[in-house]
Amino acid sequence: MERRRHRVVTPRRFVLCTTPAQGHTAPLLAVARRLVADGHEVVFFTTSHYAEKVAGTGARFVPFDASYDAHDLMVANPERETSSRRGVRGVKDDLRRIFVGPLPGQYADLRRILDGFPADAIVVDTMFLGALPLALGPRSERPILACVGVMPYAGRSRDTAPFGVALQPGSGPARRLRNAVMNWATEHVVLRDIQRLAQRCLAETGSPRFEGYLIDLSAQVVDVYLQACVAGFEYPRSDLAPTVHYVGPILAPPSSVFEPPPWWGELDQGRPVIHVTQGTLDNADLGRLLRPAMAALAGDDVLVVATTGGPDPEPLRAGLPANVRLERFVPHDRLLPHVDVMITNGGYGGVQQALANGVPLVVAGDSEDKPEVAARVRWSGTGVDLRTGKPSPPAIARAVRRVLARPGYRERARDLQAEIAASDPLGAISDALMAMTS
Repeated sequence: MERRRHRVVTPRRFVLCTTPAQGHTAPLLAVARRLVADGHEVVFFTTSHYAEKVAGTGARFVPFDASYDAHDLMVANPERETSSRRGVRGVKDDLRRIFVGPLPGQYADLRRILDGFPADAIVVDTMFLGALPLALGPRSERPILACVGVMPYAGRSRDTAPFGVALQPGSGPARRLRNAVMNWATEHVVLRDIQRLAQRCLAETGSPRFEGYLIDLSAQVVDVYLQACVAGFEYPRSDLAPTVHYVGPILAPPSSVFEPPPWWGELDQGRPVIHVTQGTLDNADLGRLLRPAMAALAGDDVLVVATTGGPDPEPLRAGLPANVRLERFVPHDRLLPHVDVMITNGGYGGVQQALANGVPLVVAGDSEDKPEVAARVRWSGTGVDLRTGKPSPPAIARAVRRVLARPGYRERARDLQAEIAASDPLGAISDALMAMTS
């Protein structure tokens, strides 16, 4: 929830930088809109695919150069979905090509931006690494650096296993030993080649070497790390970096135009409403979750609202179960207040949108950061983690029936709903940036 503060502030200059994907860029577009509305100058540095959306915030757009723009690798590449499910191999491929590899080019262009636009602060999303050379260099030679965490917090801790393995946290002696061994092995063995690649890319920029683990680096070297979730949806860490603050999720803005489909009145006819979505990124193969979920619930006395998130729904309409309503897209702010359970592949933004409406979850995701999102759903008690990205119809049906039958899931979702409602992410981010640049 955004609460506007009416006060006079000295205009400042900000450069916002994002990884080329909707889930990374949309939250910072909201930040840009807020900063511009408060009278600040904003430059937004990202893929050219978001030029129009950036213009809509009032910020000045600066595009990535085509030589390092990984948008098509990350978003417009159905083959990557198969790659990203190859376990460690897929994670390395993403780190190499999408996040670490572009670092020298991003940094060179960021420096050019700063030469003509002396910013008070640079704000990056979790995986934009092009500002790391500045962070590792002399503090006196750079603006304030802030990171907005738009995915589950990945920083290493004695209380958590390495990010990506999706194991539950723990602070007892056995868990801490497990965590220590796995964290060491991840840095020094499993991702050793990625660590070396990062060192080479940083050396290319003239940056000094970093110590420790690349994935943990941002929280250690930025001036403030603003994690876009509430504390109730993130693992407790006794050694959390002092730069990290939970500000609440940056939710999608309310839909301004919406024409209800013909079946809309059925949402209030007494049957449980189940929403199923594969999000907007990992949805090239709707047979992974959408199709099996519709089949799983075909015989249940529920109303299933399925959305493709982009792909044409028409090919799926043949033989559609009688209790399924299928659309390309339905705004979550309109739909979720009617929903009893949401089935999702675990997009961070979508899961938090559900929790903001007190909706418990069934999560089936195995690409990108989705296993970690699913693990946090399990840990927080807000739903069921199916621990696969391609669940069987019987597994989906059992999970949905379990969530409907056990009120504890909805109670925990409503606890987080209240925590989210009490947060003010854009206000907290604005306040932090004002305090850091005063």
